[in-house]
Amino acid sequence: MKLVNSYKNAIKPFSKAIGDVIISSIPQIVAIVVGLLTTSLIARGLGPSGMGIFALVISFSTLIIGLSDLGIGQTTIRFASKAATRDDKVGFFGVLRWAFRLRLVLILILSTLFYALAPLISTNFWHDESLTYYLRLSLLIGIFSVISHIPYVYFQSLKRFRANAILSTLQTVVIFIGILIIALLNNWSLQLVIGVNILASIINASSFALSVPKSTFIDPSNSFIKTLKQFWKAPNLKNISESSESYNIYSFTFFMVISSLAVMITMQADIWLMGYYLEPNQVGIYSVAKYFTVPLTVLIAAVNTALWPRASELMKTHESVEMLRITFKFSILASTFGLLYSFIVPFTTPWIFGEAYNGGIIIGILLCVRYCIAILICPLGIIGYNFDMVYVYWWVNIIQLLIVIGISIMLLPSIGPIGSAIALIANEIVGSLIMGLLLWRKIKIYT
Repeated sequence: MKLVNSYKNAIKPFSKAIGDVIISSIPQIVAIVVGLLTTSLIARGLGPSGMGIFALVISFSTLIIGLSDLGIGQTTIRFASKAATRDDKVGFFGVLRWAFRLRLVLILILSTLFYALAPLISTNFWHDESLTYYLRLSLLIGIFSVISHIPYVYFQSLKRFRANAILSTLQTVVIFIGILIIALLNNWSLQLVIGVNILASIINASSFALSVPKSTFIDPSNSFIKTLKQFWKAPNLKNISESSESYNIYSFTFFMVISSLAVMITMQADIWLMGYYLEPNQVGIYSVAKYFTVPLTVLIAAVNTALWPRASELMKTHESVEMLRITFKFSILASTFGLLYSFIVPFTTPWIFGEAYNGGIIIGILLCVRYCIAILICPLGIIGYNFDMVYVYWWVNIIQLLIVIGISIMLLPSIGPIGSAIALIANEIVGSLIMGLLLWRKIKIYT
């Protein structure tokens, strides 16, 4: 009873934030339910080998989307939230436009580069020349994803989570309808499945772009020439000292770029290395097993969505420490429930996806355990930025990347996809220990 009362008292100051987490979870909950049906249809329709190829193609576009961000999104939320808190509309929209310009240029450059590299990757790395066409086709997903991302940041920075929830749900539903039509017609092909994902990204980008002010993308008061001259320049925000490294947008972005690059490569390293060492059917089994982590990643994404703007607004050390204390208490509780989920739900694999994916049960359990660890340290990662941990995270993330690559290379040829799951668990454990110890030291210094 004492423990229950303790949690009740802890909830009171953060009831609005908890509500925002729940609202932010709505599109993700829909994504779980609808995504389960969608993935089940695709897995049964394409089979393990087709599912493996599809996973490789999607990982290709996902990597490019991540590389076009490189921490720009998190930097934008942080500084746009600060501007919104100070009622600095000029600075708020200036930050959004700056981010949009950077991401648009990056996605176009990266799409051109990877279009040229697609034959080399498909033939020399994944040993399948036919993948070239599909890899190039998937680049469209990345371009439209960038357009939808800035409006997403607009709503998140203003804490308008309901609008984000409604719009984010649309893409999931469109994909499901498209896949359902393919299933009803029994006309399965990789090209059609990828085409449905492209169509959904176009509709999602259009709906997001039409729901925000034009000032989010262009400055009506600026001429085209003036915009070009200020293309790379970030706006000056009111009441934020440029001399303070903690609030310097260029300094923050630089280290976020390094950190995000390492994290993005780490997130795709498992699929890419399996594509090199293993057969497509094993990649397909792994990708289906990975689906069981979705509820856990949903929780992480919802907490990030609600916590990022709030943590960014905190100016006093004791406020950050208090938020860290409360949120870490809840992350322990969430992680505990996550472990229960991890050792039960993956056993439903053969019933949901078919007997062909039976080998994914153990993989699913291990991957879920990995995300339980990630849930545990989620508050540390976000609130740590208030203690200048941005200047530390980058080299921790590089160490984590090297762990994933090293262990995967050692284990994949001998034990298959389970090797990648073990590598990801090791990555989370090592990263958690290092970041926890460093943040503890930082807090002692600040307090």
